[in-house]
Amino acid sequence: MRNNKGFSLVELIIVIAIMAILVGVMAPQLIKYIEKTNVSSDTQLCDSVKTAITTAMMDPAVIADSNAKIPTNDTMKAVKGNLGGGSFEKAVEEILGVQDTDLDKQIKSTCNGTGSVEFCIASANSVHVQIKNSDSTGNKGKGTDAWKKPIYVD
Repeated sequence: MRNNKGFSLVELIIVIAIMAILVGVMAPQLIKYIEKTNVSSDTQLCDSVKTAITTAMMDPAVIADSNAKIPTNDTMKAVKGNLGGGSFEKAVEEILGVQDTDLDKQIKSTCNGTGSVEFCIASANSVHVQIKNSDSTGNKGKGTDAWKKPIYVD
């Protein structure tokens, strides 16, 4: 009578095959979950930028400053270098706790890192923020309409 103290080769192959099947089933679900969390994170970033811009626009010290340079047109402006450069830009950066160039590094849902935070100030109480080249559905550029639905906070 032998005293077997290990696993046979067949038993090990069966365990490896079961693990491979489980990984094959779970991987697509995990990838979808990660993409949804990236979109959620970027939506929060847009909301934070919108709140910071709105708060800075209502700050009496910024409004009274002749060097505020608050942009007031209806076209989308990239946050990088286009906040006006005066006390308005400094107030927005202080509220966000980042430099304007750091915002693009926080974007997680874009493909190949080509996204940038953009905003539109239509009036004192109407600010729109979006992430260029993002996909609010989490498709990562799959399909023809993938980049036509950017992450947008109105």
